[in-house]
Amino acid sequence: MSIKYCKFLTILIIIVIGLPAFAQKTDTIVHVNGNVLLGEIKKLDNGIITFKMEGMGTINFELNKVNTFSSDKHFQIISKSGLQYYGSFDTSNISRTVKLNFTNGSTYIPIDNLVEFYPIKKNFWLRTSGVFSLGFNFSKGSGIANLTTSGKLDYRNRKSYTVISWSENATVQQDTITSNKSDASFDFQRVIVNKWYSGLNAEVSSNSELGLELRALAGVSIINYLIHSNKNRLFLSLGASGNREWAIDASEPTNNLEGLFGVHYHYFKYTSPEIQVTTYINSYPNITTTGRWRLNYYLDAKIEIVNDFYVGLNFYYNFDSKPLSANASTNDYGLTTTLSYSFH
Repeated sequence: MSIKYCKFLTILIIIVIGLPAFAQKTDTIVHVNGNVLLGEIKKLDNGIITFKMEGMGTINFELNKVNTFSSDKHFQIISKSGLQYYGSFDTSNISRTVKLNFTNGSTYIPIDNLVEFYPIKKNFWLRTSGVFSLGFNFSKGSGIANLTTSGKLDYRNRKSYTVISWSENATVQQDTITSNKSDASFDFQRVIVNKWYSGLNAEVSSNSELGLELRALAGVSIINYLIHSNKNRLFLSLGASGNREWAIDASEPTNNLEGLFGVHYHYFKYTSPEIQVTTYINSYPNITTTGRWRLNYYLDAKIEIVNDFYVGLNFYYNFDSKPLSANASTNDYGLTTTLSYSFH
């Protein structure tokens, strides 16, 4: 290989590697004070536009501070009414309004009516978010320690929403685990029309306080988002599920068919200090066992202390009117302080 060819190949490699760095950032955000910023719009979620600028890195814009904006990339866009659009953005002469361009036309939409948008091509990492939490409480007088670990991963694409979550809550006294509660779940929602979704879920759980060695569950549901805004999300779910349960003091499992009624709520405040509250209550009337019903309640409230790190409280309550084990309690609950890390 000649020296001249080697030089040419080296220059070509440098140019190819450097192309992303020299790519022009053509997206614009017009601030309510009139300032025009150039960069790359990444996404909108929870009232925050993620915006990448040369020399400043990635910054977050509160939606109420944006007058209008533009991007020629194609986005999936979700409005407060639940309608979904696919197109690009252009600036508008109307205050606090943006123009949506489609292949067959265009329309104007108030910025405050936008709930989410994501680039269609570069969507996997931007559409994925997660939270990891760790909690620990200890009392020297009683010698009792409580350890809680939990996590959640969310992924959104054009027509669906997927959540994988897990938690572990163990109480230890004198090096002995006196009680243990574990949960892992997979939830999938797919849009039917506007704010209506179909749902699939699968989960496994155990709870020594309720005498439950293991429960494996799979179910289907219909979901309606009553509220879907930048700060509040409230949805109801109605469905049915089947499960197989193993009691701590029994060798043979039991099979059950249950109904489902659930209420889920999420609150997000993006002005400093950032606050997030997630809570839900699910009721499971048993169809195969007369008089039996279960209830699960969960609350996670946290406040940001530094970028993406939070302190908060985690509370759960589980009820079973007819637990599998004869000596088991009908209810279990726990409260833990937590330290959490969130990404995207």
